[in-house]
Amino acid sequence: MPSNIHKRLFLIIIDSLFSWGIWEINVQLGNPCTSVAFTKCFILSTTTFLIVYTPFEIYWSFRDLWFDRWIRLSLKELEVSNIKIEVSDGSLSSTLLRNRNKTKVDSKKTIIVVCHGFSDTMKTLQYYYYPLALQGYIILAYDARGTSKSKKVGKRGDFLKRIEDFKYIINWIKSDEEYSRLTINCIGFSIGALTILCGGFQNEDIKKIVAISSMSNFKQNIPNYNPIVILSYLMKGVRLFPSEEVNNNLSPYLIMKGVKEKVTLNTWNYLSRRILLIHSKNDKVIKIKNFEENSQLLGLPKKNMLVLKKGGHSQKKNEGALVGATLAFLKS
Repeated sequence: MPSNIHKRLFLIIIDSLFSWGIWEINVQLGNPCTSVAFTKCFILSTTTFLIVYTPFEIYWSFRDLWFDRWIRLSLKELEVSNIKIEVSDGSLSSTLLRNRNKTKVDSKKTIIVVCHGFSDTMKTLQYYYYPLALQGYIILAYDARGTSKSKKVGKRGDFLKRIEDFKYIINWIKSDEEYSRLTINCIGFSIGALTILCGGFQNEDIKKIVAISSMSNFKQNIPNYNPIVILSYLMKGVRLFPSEEVNNNLSPYLIMKGVKEKVTLNTWNYLSRRILLIHSKNDKVIKIKNFEENSQLLGLPKKNMLVLKKGGHSQKKNEGALVGATLAFLKS
């Protein structure tokens, strides 16, 4: 996955070639024969360069401002450990957080796996899981493949591999001498929610799952994205037209429906009641229809659902509500 510097260099090269093409056309037309015409052609080429480059730079700047809207947190009450977790294609960069107050940690006896969204990193969700760590929950957050410090571990858009990575992480917890004795909960945001539902719904070792802004049917959502999102997904290797088999493995609704058809009523009630779904009505990326389909299939009671009027896909300004609802669900 190219870095921001590589993206800018690539854009500058393409933009320069385009501007040079404008210059050459004017040369062939004989325009720069005088100093006045030369100046006009130079201004035209420079303006062309800026018209192409500026919108990209504005987008990158606002995106960085959004990602950095929360100051990086560092609290004396929390112990932070950076670890590597082996998966099939390398090692995922992960962070373990725990409260230094052992009494609080012992009172929860729970580890929470946090899966970030497609354009996020584990650090962008610190505002969300730091309060959980302060309550005594041990947090395991990680950079998904192709992102941030896990950039070299495969492609960001390979969602099937991302689900496989999640299963590796659960197995790592279960095989660790200390953490295997803890209750396992999971929290996922957007593609992270898809990851934990597809990869963890059938796993009875996971006691609770919080899925925020989750899809229901993968294939039905991708074509509805706006052109900018589609272009971004294409550049990052996302399958826009998956086969039926791939779509079945990437669709929480289809996976949960398949489980429902196979298990007993008691098992289904146990699996479904572990889920908390959170969504915004004005989510333009993954529309509220996805929430309705998933919640109806699961037959969730009101206490297992949270619908917010605003906030969009990123849940902007809903951070406090997310933390509060999550804590209430984990304690229930």
